[in-house]
Amino acid sequence: MESGTKLDRFAAHRWFPAVVWTLRLVVGALFVMSGLVKGIDLWGFVFKLEEYLAVWGFSEPRSITVIGALLISGYEFVFGLLLATGCYKRVSVWALLLQMAVMLPLTLYIAVAEPVSDCGCFGDFWVISNTMTFVKNLLITAALVALLILNPRLKQGMFQPAIQWIAGTWISLYFIIVALYGYNVQPMVDFRPYPVGTPLIGADAGEAFAEEDADAEPMVFVYERDGQKQEFTMDHLPDSTWTFVERIGESPADDAGGHVEGAAFTVYDESGEDVTEEAITTAGREFLVVIPEPQRIDISYTYFLNELKEWADSSDVGMVALIAAGRREIDFIKDISMASYDIYSAEDTKLKELARGTMSLVELEDGRIKAKYTLSSIDGDILDAGPSGADLPERMAPRPQWWFKALTGFFAACLLGLYLFQSLILAINSRIRALYQKKRVNLQSENAGAASGAVSEDKKHNHNKLENNHEKEHRSR
Repeated sequence: MESGTKLDRFAAHRWFPAVVWTLRLVVGALFVMSGLVKGIDLWGFVFKLEEYLAVWGFSEPRSITVIGALLISGYEFVFGLLLATGCYKRVSVWALLLQMAVMLPLTLYIAVAEPVSDCGCFGDFWVISNTMTFVKNLLITAALVALLILNPRLKQGMFQPAIQWIAGTWISLYFIIVALYGYNVQPMVDFRPYPVGTPLIGADAGEAFAEEDADAEPMVFVYERDGQKQEFTMDHLPDSTWTFVERIGESPADDAGGHVEGAAFTVYDESGEDVTEEAITTAGREFLVVIPEPQRIDISYTYFLNELKEWADSSDVGMVALIAAGRREIDFIKDISMASYDIYSAEDTKLKELARGTMSLVELEDGRIKAKYTLSSIDGDILDAGPSGADLPERMAPRPQWWFKALTGFFAACLLGLYLFQSLILAINSRIRALYQKKRVNLQSENAGAASGAVSEDKKHNHNKLENNHEKEHRSR
């Protein structure tokens, strides 16, 4: 009773609204940012979830992982924004507490056991340590518990209860558009080391790592012979009787633990030799076919790629494929695709950072990334008719990044309009409902009158019929 009185006194204090709104905005903003950066780069979140599953010994179909990634990131974004705007005061807090009931013990386990390098809470936008992730979640959970008690006591919110569902629907629609575009084309905002405009190789690309080469782990090359695999260093590579399988070695990390823009990109031939400068040109235009997961290659696109190679040769445009595979897999892919373009090997992690998707195209101009998109996002008419015309790259190119800003501005403007004119919208809705109720009452009255008239007619008809029967009986007598 006494604690309830103290809480009532605090709720009546003039600082109470400021405290509650601060908690709403801070906690809601964290969930919005977490959900949005994962939704923008849905592929990155899918890769992180698959990393977790691999650590725990699970191997789920990619489709299930994609749906899970979409639901988790959308859940965070929608309920985070509802909390920040004061909508669904109890439901939004309970929904986020339910998530923290899962995430808090999970991040504690990650902080102690460190099965993965980072939790991926903020994707590639903000990489923090596993310990800091747990501390962050601990503070968020404490703030949500406080909001569970305080939030319902502050009735004030951006949107009135009768109109909250419109805001929630609009927020969900925005997120779905952004996430599906990022998954099917490319992320609208690129947080990875190779955004559009970045030099992929050359002096400019190497400057970011020039001072950190000494910290790089030595590269180890795995070769195979007679079914036996063995590791070799760069200075002691085996003879030609051995078959190259893969390269092992980490790129130097940046000082923040995340990625460095313009990170060194290396391409290898079938023998494991560095042929980056041969494969990737720094003068003119070039297409890179990026395949980070050869086991998921879509053979239906290989015919188009061969046609694209013919167009590239006639248009003085270079074209090569970069695949995360060894010699045997590359030979197999060459056989089934009848590739007319050169195929080189690169690290799967680098290829996933370069472009998202199972099969992607990266367009370079003078060594700098000009555009990137998945093959599935190319217009169907181009795929069916084949590449043609000097403006083919422009017709295949995805929407520029300013489209994300325009989309976000449009949705934000609509939410602002909903906030400013919600009283007018509710008044119009009330007027429409009143007119509908009046029309319904009039219709019911008309139906009742018609039914009453029909009953009177029936009675009159029965009365006349009875009189006629009496008259017939009287005559028969």
